[in-house]
Amino acid sequence: MSEDAIDLKYARQVAEYYGLKVGRNGMACCPFHDDKHPSMKIDTGYYCFGCGAHGDAIGYVAQMYGLSQYDAACKLIEDFSLPIEIYKFRMKKPPFTEF
Repeated sequence: MSEDAIDLKYARQVAEYYGLKVGRNGMACCPFHDDKHPSMKIDTGYYCFGCGAHGDAIGYVAQMYGLSQYDAACKLIEDFSLPIEIYKFRMKKPPFTEF
């Protein structure tokens, strides 16, 4: 693991990295709806008591940025300098056969 890589285990780390202010008690204003009072509990995962949004670190990034789970995982790998290689798989087209 590189020296600047972060050991990513918590949705809280991700949320704080992307600008969400989380209180000592793990409560925050939900970024997914108009929230004036903290209604989201965030630690290893997140759950909003106001709108019902829930998930893990990847799900948080996916919902926050409108990404697929795969693209959110790739964003986390890049933003947190995680030592994980990303492979892009392409489906090969079957050979054309005439009947």
